[in-house]
This record gives sequence, structure tokens and C-alpha cells, in this order.
Amino acid sequence: MGSRADYVIVDERGWELHFSNGGAELLLSTLADGPADMIEVVRGEQRAEHWLDEVWCEGAALMDTVNHVLLLFTWHHDGVDDRARRLAAIRAAWTGWEVRWAYGGIGDVVAHLGLDRALVRAGDRPHPVLREGDGDPPEITNTLVTIRQADGSVLGHRLCHLHCEPLWAGPGLLDSLATWTPVRAWDRLSPDDPGPELGLHLEVANREFGFWTAASFTGTVEEITARWPGWKVEFWEDRHQEQALRCGADFRTYPFSST
Repeated sequence: MGSRADYVIVDERGWELHFSNGGAELLLSTLADGPADMIEVVRGEQRAEHWLDEVWCEGAALMDTVNHVLLLFTWHHDGVDDRARRLAAIRAAWTGWEVRWAYGGIGDVVAHLGLDRALVRAGDRPHPVLREGDGDPPEITNTLVTIRQADGSVLGHRLCHLHCEPLWAGPGLLDSLATWTPVRAWDRLSPDDPGPELGLHLEVANREFGFWTAASFTGTVEEITARWPGWKVEFWEDRHQEQALRCGADFRTYPFSST
């Protein structure tokens, strides 16, 4: 199987699109070699006439040599800590560049070029199907939802996601999770458990919803917000500490509890 990636180089003449069948898996390590090496690698890949869509694109890098902006994302990393270390190495190698994670995936890349996100849309979003995380295998349990109930107590749930589907569930998420067995902490399920890569926190009394991710989601924050009418929605980018702050001592979030 491939790990498909789109690459874009922007210069004074315009932009050019390239494609790699296996580039997404190696993207973070390749980018850590710096801009000159990365641009040489990209120009060695085949030119592309069509964009990958938001479902099939597993990674992308846009190198805007005019404004010195590097915009990137990939599905291929080993969790919050690994991603943070590798992004730090990339920023050190791209001195003088603004390095940004494309939380909206390939949609953010085309939007940077002034193009319509419809170019990479995979179709209308159906009602999301939620999948409870059972730790079998543990790497698929990659989402933590915490809910502060009206009485002040906090419940947690482990879910699975591929394209951040729980974000699109809207307030109906509460009804769905009400029938599931909650957890009291995010515990390590195996020695290789990297922790969640998506976190959602809901404050029922105040109708507040916040989320963070080390992955990327399809669509935009504005479109996700529209799925939560009557709720205040905050996007915390990759700051998982925001979820821990709101849970306080009532729920042990990532980093792991001592199990």
C-alpha cells in the first residue's frame, strides 16, 4: 500500500503540483533535512495534473518560497510527543520560514493558493458513525472525549477516528455516548500506546465545546462549528493541555495515568 502525498512549490512564476505514492510516511523526516533538500526531492517526483482528495491524501507539503511559508500535514507519526519533537526539528531546519500544520488537511493547502476547497472534497458528509475504542489493537483507540456534566462530574470515553468523525456529530454526541461505558482516566493500554491524537471536551451547563488534534480533519473549523448550534466552539490546535486544564483533578487525561 502507498502513503500518498501531494507536494506544492510556490515561486515567483506561480505554483507547481507534484505527487508521491509513498511520500506521506516519510514526510516529517524528509522535511527535517531543510528546504533545499526538500525542494530537490519534490522536483524529482512526478508532476501531477489532479489533486488527491481529502480522504485519499495522507500527507502534503506546500513550500511557498515567496512568503517563506511551509504548510504541512501527515497521518504518519507516533502520537503527540513524537509529532512535537519532529516539528521542532523541522522548524530548526527551516530557519526564517513560518512552519504551519495544515489542520484542515489538503483543503488548507489548496486554500493557501486561493483555490476552492471543493477541488479536494470527497463529497457530502453523512451522519458520522461513532466507534467505541476497545484497545484491540490499542493503536485504533485514538480519541478522548471528556464531558463535564451539569452536576460538575467529569466522564470520559475512548473512541476511534479516521477523519476526526466525532467532531461532526454535534450535540447528538452526548446522546450517543450516554449508552456507552465511561472511563475514569486515559490509561496506557500497552507499552506502545502513544496516547490520543484527538481530544474533545464538552461543558454541558455552559454549552461549551473545545477540541484539539495532532491529526488533521476534513473541512474547516467554521463548518464543524455549524454542526454545534447554540454551543460556543473553541479549536485548540494541538494544545492537549487545554483539555487537561478543563478537567482538572476530576479526570486524568494525557499524559498517561500511572498504570
